[in-house]
Amino acid sequence: MKILSIGYHLSQPRSIKEVEHPNKMQIETIQYAGYNQFWVEPNSAREMASIAAHKALSGTGIQTEDINFIIAGQSGVPDYIGIDFSCQVGAELQCSDIRTVNLVEGCGSGISTWFHAASLASTLPSGKVGLVVVAQRVSEAHQDRFGVMNAILSDGAVVAVVASDDWQTSSPTLHYLAGDDMSDCRYVDMMRIEYGGGCQPVLPEGYDARHDKLGRERIMDIYQFTPDDLNAFLALRQDNTIKIIKRAMAQVGRPLNSPFLLQTLEGVQSIKDLCRRMDIVSERSNLNLLPELGHVGCTDLLISLKMLIDKRDIQPGDDIIMSTISSGLKWGAAIFHYDRG
Repeated sequence: MKILSIGYHLSQPRSIKEVEHPNKMQIETIQYAGYNQFWVEPNSAREMASIAAHKALSGTGIQTEDINFIIAGQSGVPDYIGIDFSCQVGAELQCSDIRTVNLVEGCGSGISTWFHAASLASTLPSGKVGLVVVAQRVSEAHQDRFGVMNAILSDGAVVAVVASDDWQTSSPTLHYLAGDDMSDCRYVDMMRIEYGGGCQPVLPEGYDARHDKLGRERIMDIYQFTPDDLNAFLALRQDNTIKIIKRAMAQVGRPLNSPFLLQTLEGVQSIKDLCRRMDIVSERSNLNLLPELGHVGCTDLLISLKMLIDKRDIQPGDDIIMSTISSGLKWGAAIFHYDRG
């Protein structure tokens, strides 16, 4: 499978310095983690993804009737309970008689979409393409965008047009080489949103998500962690990130050539530590995009990829590692090669 084009949408930038929040220490912690701004989308995830899809298709010559499948992944609260995000995107493009896959796997959707896409792309009819769509839009009524560990949640969407390996093009393309994921299900409650589902469907009167327990405090409370338990948990997060990356790399069948690392934008120190342990210089990562983007959930990796290609930091001939960690608790990795065409 190869990626033919990518389009993304980020709407309104906001400075973290302008944030009014009841927990000033949390905002200071987020700033210390390297974040300067975040992005807010006033419209729906459906509209946001539609804009990204039209950008991805623009200039390719590909028409709606050429789209064979849409695979959509989402982090955050959907526009409506039970809505199928992949079909929402298809509705915006006026698609009918099309295959769709809808994933709601938190940030992990940024990896798991590729497994389905690679499978479907291998059976694409001649002249047909697929779309991989990932989006995050925070429902601030349900979730504090400043309250997830040491990150700040941004809204954004990104779409990739994908085709089978035999699609002919003279332009550089991204080839999917391998991928893998794993879950430690003991931590499924770590980042759950308490209200809006079947157990507690209604927001209490006067509820303000900004007063919820934050980050590590909430984890300590849910799992009755001691400080030593928390340190072991944080080590597990990093160790499993490396484990899944190495598992994906082993599938490629050759050593990666000075790879570029695209990691979930979960804080400067976390990415620096991962680069150090993977023996990758931090300049060959998406670390420098963190202050600008915030943490855009499952879109982090694909938006980073598009931005770094546009900046020419990623060059034809480069191998690329995509790596994410998400609620579940889930780790995933995928390997791409940027081919000269």
